Amino acid sequence: MDVIALRRSWNQLAVAGPEAAKYFYATLFLIAPETRTMFPADMRYQEDKLLASLGHIITNIDDPDAFTTFVQRLGADHRRFHGSDHEGRPVQLAERHYIWVGQALVATLEHFLGPGWTPSLRAEWAAAYEAVAKLMLAGAARSERVAPSFWRAEVISTERRRADICVFTVRPNYLCNYLPGQSLPTQVPATRTWRYLSPANAPRPDGTLEFHVRATGRFSTHLVRRTALGDTLLLGHPVGTALSSYDRAPHRRLLLIAGGTGVAPLRAILEQIQQGSGRATTLVVGGKTPDDLYDHQALLKLAAMAPEAAWSDTLGEPWLRYVPTVEIGWGWDGEVGRAVDTALRLDSWADADILVCGSPVMTRATIAALTASGVDPARILTESYDHSLYPPLSAPAGSTPRDLTWTGVR
Repeated sequence: MDVIALRRSWNQLAVAGPEAAKYFYATLFLIAPETRTMFPADMRYQEDKLLASLGHIITNIDDPDAFTTFVQRLGADHRRFHGSDHEGRPVQLAERHYIWVGQALVATLEHFLGPGWTPSLRAEWAAAYEAVAKLMLAGAARSERVAPSFWRAEVISTERRRADICVFTVRPNYLCNYLPGQSLPTQVPATRTWRYLSPANAPRPDGTLEFHVRATGRFSTHLVRRTALGDTLLLGHPVGTALSSYDRAPHRRLLLIAGGTGVAPLRAILEQIQQGSGRATTLVVGGKTPDDLYDHQALLKLAAMAPEAAWSDTLGEPWLRYVPTVEIGWGWDGEVGRAVDTALRLDSWADADILVCGSPVMTRATIAALTASGVDPARILTESYDHSLYPPLSAPAGSTPRDLTWTGVR
């Protein structure tokens, strides 16, 4: 395989950026019309993810371990994509779709490379794509032996916490295993759009999951405004390596800083800790006003619970210190200021692991303040709400777990 030729031609194609992605999908939908129903009406983010994934594959094509791991995971993840044929019959992603994708990719390369598209280069790309397709199919086959393509989850309760925030409880048709802090690709079938939601609970014996959703875009607004009891959501395989690695050093204290619905995955982690022997943990939840602390009562109840296994602290303090804080607090008798500033007033955190979950703006500002205070960036595990990126790209093999993309809701 001529890696240099593949990378050089990919760099030429990448210059076209979104135009190349648009051409690819237009060609694919012309070759195989049934594939159009596998994607949402708004293809903007899908086009970005295509380019990022292809770029990652080409970058790692001469690194067998990284290449194989990523591509097989890609194949497993793509099992959840499905559509319908011209007669409305359901269609699952199959080997024939990989053939059509390969044809569309070759056509796109030929169109944008022009005179540079030679028979030898075509042969190199055909061989490279064949290797990718085989690995993706192998990853899908391996995944199929242990889990369904996706779960169908019935909405069994809804609770409006604010005009723009709703808490849903869903019951999947099969047990869906995940780690506290992870997220699940979630689809409202009518929208054909997948977005990532983080369960707000540790795994339960009955398999139910609780999601916190704030209406900020088309997908989340549909969930908050239109989802009703008995409706069905589709759930893909859990993803995320950052927050779910909270227990990598159990001897350290934990500091959790949350903003908005970023509190959801952190509450799942706290429930898991409470169900064990406990661990010295501080949770700081921030909002502009007290109205933003929509999960306040549930967190107070959790903080009052004793760990299920024996736990004691030499100072006689509870395992969880919950500190709500607001930036504007008329009549508020608690902490005032940004969540990170409150956390830094409470203690020094150089010896702690720190989990941060909130909006991209909140996350960046929190990390900046923590590192300015002397916290080692390697101690900070983060998630934010940028759904436009593709999750497997955010955690290259062997890197420090840092997850900036896996709870996005739009």
